[in-house]
Amino acid sequence: MNNIESIFVIESLRAGIPTRLSTRILPDLRCNLTEKITEDLSSFDRGNIPNGRILWGQYGQGKTHALTAIEHTALDMNFAVSRVSLSREVSCHNLYNFFGNVAPRIKTPDSTLEGIQHYLNKFQLSDIHKSRILEEGRYVNSLPSIVFEDYFYTEGEEKDKLYGDLTGLRLPTPELGRIHRKSRQSSLQKMNFKKNEHTSAYFGVIADALRLCGFSGWVILIDEVELIGRLGKTARYKAYSNLSWLLNWSGGMKYPIYTVAAAATRLQDDLWYGKKDDDRSIMPELAAKYGDAAIADIQNFFVKAVDTHSLKILPAKEEDLEKLLDKITHLHGDAYTWSPELDSSSLIKQLGSQPVRTYIRAALEYLDLQYLYNQKQFPDTIGLGELPLVQEEENLSMDVE
Repeated sequence: MNNIESIFVIESLRAGIPTRLSTRILPDLRCNLTEKITEDLSSFDRGNIPNGRILWGQYGQGKTHALTAIEHTALDMNFAVSRVSLSREVSCHNLYNFFGNVAPRIKTPDSTLEGIQHYLNKFQLSDIHKSRILEEGRYVNSLPSIVFEDYFYTEGEEKDKLYGDLTGLRLPTPELGRIHRKSRQSSLQKMNFKKNEHTSAYFGVIADALRLCGFSGWVILIDEVELIGRLGKTARYKAYSNLSWLLNWSGGMKYPIYTVAAAATRLQDDLWYGKKDDDRSIMPELAAKYGDAAIADIQNFFVKAVDTHSLKILPAKEEDLEKLLDKITHLHGDAYTWSPELDSSSLIKQLGSQPVRTYIRAALEYLDLQYLYNQKQFPDTIGLGELPLVQEEENLSMDVE
């Protein structure tokens, strides 16, 4: 490993942004977790659609780093990967908006370009009949599959517009009709497409298109799932329901999609347990208006989310932390061409019980001071506060389409 790569790893750690290179180089602190995910991906590669997973962990214990490791593994196994962090603007309660954030961000194993347009442009109209995209009844609404087929009848700007529609930049129906008439010399049949009912069709078309392009399937990684807790009650119900579908926890996923979501345990602590009116009791009541099947689905979601399909990111063992800090010390020396000294065991004992990121930051600060000023002094613990989950009924509870 050269010093440039070492610098990249050290600087990614300093910024708190794990990269594919850093996950390759640094020791894996979560072997039990990554082995489970690899088993799921192997099953997915064989043509199955496994149930997804939720990764639970305390703040700073490595959830984001775990998702990066999963992303790297999935790409190495020939899957296409989309990754997104939830926020006020990106939340699972509006599935179409969520789709518009994951579909354009598809990463593929052999390209640095995001998206799949450059792959689609290699195909001819006759090639798409090899996929399931034109299969009658495959999607809850056939509009996305028609748009996909129209893509291969068009050129230039209209082609780009249709690709945008396929990846979440919804074109007005009259514009879709105009392009269809121009390219196919026939009128577009009225589809009555509704975002809140038919978005799964767009997910299905893109997932099937990825298979057509030669990839084993679509892996969707979702970070910061605990931010669902900031939604209003109705929006939270929609988010849980949509997440359950993406995770295939109701058994209804028929497209090649596998989802892993990461959440801080405070979602359980603040909203799922310890309260009389927790979400485990509120959500089935909200589901009642959709029928008994909806009640069963939401109850099933909570069972799987905390039991059968959850993985816990536990505090790292001291011996594993020592290996990690020793590796960081070695990389720091390679990066800046010097001979650093760090007693990893003493640093860990000095800081006490802390998130993994705190040990990393402390080690880097210690090494930086030693390198720059020849000082050998352990830094104070870096405080990492957490914001409470605050429900924002007035802002978000109504936006549930």
